[in-house]
Parts: sequence; C-alpha cells; structure tokens
Amino acid sequence: MNFNPTIAQPMAIFMALLAPAMWGSWFICLKYLKGYPIEAFYVTLFVASMVIVWGLGFALDGSSLIQNIIDVWNQNHSKILLTFGCGILYVAGMQLSLRVYSILGLTLTQPIQSSIGVVVGIVVTSLVGGIPAGLTVTRIIVSAGFILAALLLCFYAGNLRNKAQKEKKVDTGLSKDPKEIRLAIIMMIAASLFTPAYSLGLSYGLKSITQPSGMAVMPFMAVLVTGAFVGAMLTAYLPLVIRGEQKVFFQYGWKTHRLGVIAGICHYGGNIIHTFATSHLSTVVSWPLGLTGGLWTQMWGLKFGEFKGAPKKAFWFLGIGILCYLLGSFTISSIF
Repeated sequence: MNFNPTIAQPMAIFMALLAPAMWGSWFICLKYLKGYPIEAFYVTLFVASMVIVWGLGFALDGSSLIQNIIDVWNQNHSKILLTFGCGILYVAGMQLSLRVYSILGLTLTQPIQSSIGVVVGIVVTSLVGGIPAGLTVTRIIVSAGFILAALLLCFYAGNLRNKAQKEKKVDTGLSKDPKEIRLAIIMMIAASLFTPAYSLGLSYGLKSITQPSGMAVMPFMAVLVTGAFVGAMLTAYLPLVIRGEQKVFFQYGWKTHRLGVIAGICHYGGNIIHTFATSHLSTVVSWPLGLTGGLWTQMWGLKFGEFKGAPKKAFWFLGIGILCYLLGSFTISSIF
C-alpha cells in the first residue's frame, strides 16, 4: 500500500508554504560555484534528486511504488507519459533560469519570470486539476491579481535598483552588458513558458481530492524525477560532452559537489512535501502557494547585496510587493 497519511488542511497549507521556502533558497548555491560550470552543478543536482526520491519512495512504499505506476499505466498510459514528459520540459526551463539568475541576479529575474508563469499556471491547474468545493473563481482571480501586483512591484523595484547602481557605479557581480541582458531576458521568457510543465504534470498525473485517477505521491514523484533526470542529461551533461568538459566532475572536490547535493535535497525534498500537500488541497490551491518561493528568492538576493546602493523607494516597492505575495497566498488558501 502506498504511503498516504491523513493531513489536515492547516497542515497541508503549512507544507505548501514550506516547500517553496526550500525551492526559493537553493539558488544561493549559484553564488558559491566559483567557476564550476552550471551544467555540471545541474547534473549533480538531479543525480542527487534521483537517489533521494527513489530511495525514499522504496522506503515508504516498498513494492507498491512500482505496482502503483504499473496499475496507472494499465489504466491510462497518458498519466505516466505526460508526467515523464513534464519532468523533461520543466527541467529545460529551469536550466535556462539558472543561467539568467547568474546574469541578472535573483531579485530581478524572479518577478519577470513568475509574472508569465502565474497566469499560465492558474489556467492549467484550474482546467486540468479541477477547482475544489468552496473555492470560487472570484477568489482565484483576486489571488492571482495580488500575485501579479507583487510581481510588477518587485520588477519596478528592480528597475530603480539598476538605475541607482549604474549612477553610483556599484559592482554587485552581475552583468551590465546590454546584449547579454537582452539575451538573458529572451531566455527568461522561454524558461517561463517551460516551467508551468511542472504544474501540468502535477494536475494531470497525481491523484488528489479533485483528480480521482492518477498516481500516488511517491510513484508520481519517481516518474517526474526520472523525466527530470533525462532532461538534465540532455540539457546539461550532453553540452559538457560536446565541449569536451565531462571530466570536470573529477577536477573539483566534495566542497563543490555538495552544493549540487544540497540543491537536490531542497529542490526535490520541497517537491515531495508540496506533492503530499497537493494531494489534499488540489493544484489550483497548492500551486499559487508555491509562488511564495519568490519571497525567499528576493530575500536571499537582498542578503547577497543585489540591492546594494538602491534608493529607499526601491525597498518600499519591494516591501509592498512582498505584502501582495502574502495577501495572494492567504486568499487562495482560504485562510480568511
């Protein structure tokens, strides 16, 4: 039998907020790579994720892990195939995001990317995952409005920051090359279109209160992480091989490799927590709560000095944006 604990709604909401805290924090590992290729970091991240998910899956479910996948496959092949494919797609989008983070920084990239993803994600989760009883379309729209307002406010704060830093010639270690910035924005838009694949797979492949047919939590995670691993091999390891840099893994020690392991624990540990919460909330509730990961990304960006030299006005807009994030999250989660 698959592990399926009874989770009260308040605890499920807490879990749906804890997961994005983990998601929004592992990006700081990028600050410590010190010349280590992002592709190599990415490979380590998803090798660690494979070990974590499959290991925990067998520990919790035993033989039921594989049996549940087989049963769902026999009932509806598309549940497995789409989840696997979404794993590949969202990883491709995330790979682009990592490059953009290294160019534009955490605090500026996140609002632009999420502003696209929030609209696509709300539509996908509502149409595919279903809307649970008691949650009105009006509440969803109001929540999405708060979140979009938060993204726009944070983006404006980022613009004020950039202008002030340029005038004061503040060096934050981020790119100031206009061509590189334009390329990063294009990559960011592309990434924003890929990343909702995660919420699509979650809405369609996971059994939840609004999706009666689908995989249990750990089997779903096992299929998703396998697709993600394949995506990482195609988008990260293959480019290393083409450039003849596949030996880079042996040129760095554990101090560097552990960054990928930590990122894997935070990334897929968060995914597991979020998926258990989703099975009791539905994706249309848990997915917007997951957007609060942007708050953590913003806070880490501040800690690492990405707003160094910014005017007080920029901090005010950032603070109001964070408040809008919280209002949007509380609205969609039916806390009030």
